Amino acid sequence: MRHLKRYSALAKGLYTPEGRKDRKVVVIDVRPSPTSKNADIFLQVTPGADFEIVHVLRLLIAGKRLEGLEEESLVGGVAFRQWQELAELMKACRYGVVMFGIGLTQSRGKDLNAEELNSLIIELNAFTRFYAVAMRGHGNVNGSNQVLAWQTGYPLAVNFQRGYPRFNPGEFSVVDMLRRKEADAALIIATDPSAHLPQSAVNYLKSIPTIYLEPHENATTTWANVVIPVAPAGIGAGGTFYRMDNIPLQLKKLVDFAVPSDLEALQGIKEEVLRLKRGEAAC
Repeated sequence: MRHLKRYSALAKGLYTPEGRKDRKVVVIDVRPSPTSKNADIFLQVTPGADFEIVHVLRLLIAGKRLEGLEEESLVGGVAFRQWQELAELMKACRYGVVMFGIGLTQSRGKDLNAEELNSLIIELNAFTRFYAVAMRGHGNVNGSNQVLAWQTGYPLAVNFQRGYPRFNPGEFSVVDMLRRKEADAALIIATDPSAHLPQSAVNYLKSIPTIYLEPHENATTTWANVVIPVAPAGIGAGGTFYRMDNIPLQLKKLVDFAVPSDLEALQGIKEEVLRLKRGEAAC
């Protein structure tokens, strides 16, 4: 609700002084939700049809004729006529934003679904201003992607095994690697895999040595082999916080904690690994 009120549907701006009255809200989801109840248009689609839907919208935006599809033909469980109306609505708007959830990458096609959506946004910019924002939930969930992007050119699923960065979602993604049982150890920072990963991935993670850096007790701290308590960012440690819209915010340390920050803990682990590689004895 905070997002709707402050950043999207209800927010008032220079060109939208009436807030919600000046906007058209379309929700595409597999089931009704509190958000869909407040939408102007709700399109309930069948699960797993993400790529098909976005591709049809791309063709409609480009003015292509789709042979074999009548107005009442179903595309993703919705009448083709409604996709035609949506395509015209998107082309005619003054400034459009597509806010998509991580479910887009969980159905068949995975990262290709997001890639197809990016192509749609690029093509819409030939008619009007359009932008895409990933709705990813937790604070600073975008931080690691930002750092990887400016250091390697890739935002996620990066492999350094050969001494240089390689990018391949599906091959180097966390869930896929765990399901294939390729990893034999794990270092987890600032996330709770027990609460967010598929159960098959979590079950394998429990079977390998796991080191966990976390300021709070949660579902993963109960089974991780080594839990290193760290100071919470923005309270016990400073740093840079990336908002969901990629805006960096500087966080300041407020109080002292008896435990190290994430940075200090990682530096300590790195120094010990380098010492062991050199064959030096422990101090």
